[in-house]
Amino acid sequence: MSDTAGVEWEGTPASVRAAVDRALNRHQRDALVEVEQILDAALRVAVRVAPADPKVADIVAEAGTSNQTFYRYFAGKNELMHAVLERGIVILRSYLRHQMSKKSDPAGQMTAWVDGMIAQITRPALAQQGSTVNRLLARASDSVPGRATLDQQLGQLLVPPLTAAGRPRPDLDARLIQDAVLGTMQRHVEPCTVPTEDEQRHLIDFCVSILQAGPAAAH
Repeated sequence: MSDTAGVEWEGTPASVRAAVDRALNRHQRDALVEVEQILDAALRVAVRVAPADPKVADIVAEAGTSNQTFYRYFAGKNELMHAVLERGIVILRSYLRHQMSKKSDPAGQMTAWVDGMIAQITRPALAQQGSTVNRLLARASDSVPGRATLDQQLGQLLVPPLTAAGRPRPDLDARLIQDAVLGTMQRHVEPCTVPTEDEQRHLIDFCVSILQAGPAAAH
């Protein structure tokens, strides 16, 4: 049956194919808009009702959509919050890359990366959003799928400046720096505190010092 469908499609006039492609593209764009609206609404509602759990009914109402539309894309609230987290990390990665692109030297790029990461807990609105999503996911019965992989996407941005500095294992260096910075951030998330200027400066100096160390001694 699949072979027959393939032959039929191959014999379809170009104008018909174009019409089908336009319909599929339009459907894809509409679906993307609906999902983005639900994700935005979920974050707004979650922050507004914190520390209580947001209700799907409230998220649906905030998004101006329906239960049918919601469950077309998400199996439930936990899956939705996973998507909110994943989108947040993708946006953060794009922001970090942009900030790093403004610097031409490895030390400047490292500083821009650390500054951009720390800003996620020093800027009140970002800190509130991040802590709310993480708190909701911590309450979920299952762990966040692929969280380590998502975090590594942020650390991988450090591989080019580490490579340029002559580090022999920039991948491992990037992971260690990522863990150090995320660990510092996590220490402040739960108590809703902010690292002091001295702590921020020390963290930046520590990360930059790895670049300045150059190639590690062989063992």
